[in-house]
Amino acid sequence: MSTLTIRKVDTATEDEGNHGNDDTRCFILSTLASQGRNKVHCVLCEEQLLVFDRYPLVDGTFFLSPRQHAKSCIEVKVEGRTQFLSVVCMGCLEGVHGRAIVCRFCKQKWDGSSLVLGTMYSYDIFAAMPCCTERIKCNSCYKPVLHPAQRLNFFSDYSHMVPCPHCRTLDTHFVKPLAFCYGRQMSRPPLQLWP
Repeated sequence: MSTLTIRKVDTATEDEGNHGNDDTRCFILSTLASQGRNKVHCVLCEEQLLVFDRYPLVDGTFFLSPRQHAKSCIEVKVEGRTQFLSVVCMGCLEGVHGRAIVCRFCKQKWDGSSLVLGTMYSYDIFAAMPCCTERIKCNSCYKPVLHPAQRLNFFSDYSHMVPCPHCRTLDTHFVKPLAFCYGRQMSRPPLQLWP
């Protein structure tokens, strides 16, 4: 596996408009090429998605996470850190067709509809917006790492290693396993019309 470096940005399209940038595109395409892949799988529903060589790269969005959320996530080195290239499909981002996911603790629906489709975020998109106190607890002592009203400066800060103020354990405390945090909200099947 080749090691590539990309520049650190908090949003994948910081100043590139709706198309992302060429460094991001090359990073994704070369990573997938080194794995012999032209398709990826959504970390939530496992739907297979084609990857295109121009923006939008995928019918969803890529993101980097310090946690391997699914077996299909690809291990990469970014700025000397091990990350996992992951993808979420558009259906799961927007919560359509029974794909809505909700927090197991506060029952708030996760909404990824504001994320830019077809590009990549340099942080874990699920950790970036904690919805309740359970999402900000230490992975070791289970006490809050932050005060519930406190927020970090950047979305990417939620994907970094931070020390717990209680037990001093250094970890990516805000990046939790998806199955631990979320459950699928089952919607009623669509009304079938008579033939």
